[in-house]
Amino acid sequence: MRWQAPLTRRRLFQALIGWLSLRPLLSEVSLPGGENWIGGRLRGFKRSATASRRYRIDATILICGAPVFTRKGVGEAYASIESGASDGATAVALQFAAGCWPERAAGLNRFGILREAAIEDQDGNTEYVFAGLITTSKEESLGEARKSLAASNTGTPLTVARGIIREGRATAWTGHIEVPREFRWTDAAAMLGKTLGPEQALAPREIAVDHAPTFLAAMRNAAVQSQSSRRFPFLHNGKLYRLDVQRGRGSARELASVIWNSLGAKAAEFRTSYRTGDQSGLPEFIDYRPKSFLRLSLHAEQDATHNQIPSIFTEEV
Repeated sequence: MRWQAPLTRRRLFQALIGWLSLRPLLSEVSLPGGENWIGGRLRGFKRSATASRRYRIDATILICGAPVFTRKGVGEAYASIESGASDGATAVALQFAAGCWPERAAGLNRFGILREAAIEDQDGNTEYVFAGLITTSKEESLGEARKSLAASNTGTPLTVARGIIREGRATAWTGHIEVPREFRWTDAAAMLGKTLGPEQALAPREIAVDHAPTFLAAMRNAAVQSQSSRRFPFLHNGKLYRLDVQRGRGSARELASVIWNSLGAKAAEFRTSYRTGDQSGLPEFIDYRPKSFLRLSLHAEQDATHNQIPSIFTEEV
């Protein structure tokens, strides 16, 4: 079976397009759970269905909120959702990865990936597992962005995060590494399972989350449910947030979303739209403004012929 076909001012951008890069001296040893943090947890589950979507990323420079320059194809992205089963348990795996092409983005080589899995046992209990590569982006103005370009000859600092939500509590590990500029976003999935070993990890952060899912799971829930407005608590990078979603008045397939942090401050705003009749929950279009001077538009490509999107599952039917 195959479907034809989920994503904070700064926080969402880190997960969505992550301004990051990686270094070959990373340890091969990962935290408990195996080298592949999510794939190892899904070992024994056989994938039965999948949907995926690829995107072209266009960037628009803004001055005082007005667009002054747009460049198409500065980067690319992909999103996927997979489902599988094992001995009465079911699993749904979600991923989003994105990055820019340096030759199209004034030399910038920034990218990121976020992977999640929701595993439901025979008794209806759900466990969430997540992992991601996340970069920091300190530029708050166009001038600072230009300075960062001039100083981008060295490696880029990267934050790696992974964790698990089980029985209403979340445990998350984070670590910091540096990677070379030559690394490309298309290799991030293969690298994700190797980037956070015990010698790089900080002490685990634990937090009570009740029934809050992970971020991509919350986004997909918002997309496939029919309510005109909803609030979804979710966990991202070991911290609790709230997603407020308003369905468009003119189209049931359009969502306007706002993310709030645990202190009640607005963290991000973005818009997504979905294909009519598509129940995968994968957006067809994403409009996001990570900085006051930058707007990113992700357009689904109809006839993408790029490299195969990597599966999170280790086994297929």
